[in-house]
Amino acid sequence: MHTRGTFAPETRADALERYEEVGPVAQVVVREATKAMEFGADEYDDRVTPEVVRTARDATFAELLAVHVGDEAEFDAWLADSEFDGDDVVRIGSDNVDNLVWHPIPFADTVVAATFQAEPDAAASTLRRNAFGRVYREEFYESGR
Repeated sequence: MHTRGTFAPETRADALERYEEVGPVAQVVVREATKAMEFGADEYDDRVTPEVVRTARDATFAELLAVHVGDEAEFDAWLADSEFDGDDVVRIGSDNVDNLVWHPIPFADTVVAATFQAEPDAAASTLRRNAFGRVYREEFYESGR
């Protein structure tokens, strides 16, 4: 088992703090991308809405989430040693593959896991988007972020 990514928030407050921190980064990324696409000032004002920046912020936060990568036995061992149980796991993908990526969210009593056979990077990205959509989005948007 190994871990990829940098954010592993233990509390809702930690997650919100990290989400706030990536806001300015997302704004810069959007601004620089639109410069590279040669948007003029009017086109920028028309097309770069608050929703565009929020989407960039959401994606940036999600892609930085720490995920564990391992096989079924490693996941089972990790789960047995954790404060979570099988009822806390949201599992995405096929049961007929050998490997998993997973992201625990302690403040939501949830572990989001995704199965994969041979593409850990793609599985990690899918997992991160799902964790964000299933848990973090609700936490952040309910708080008015």
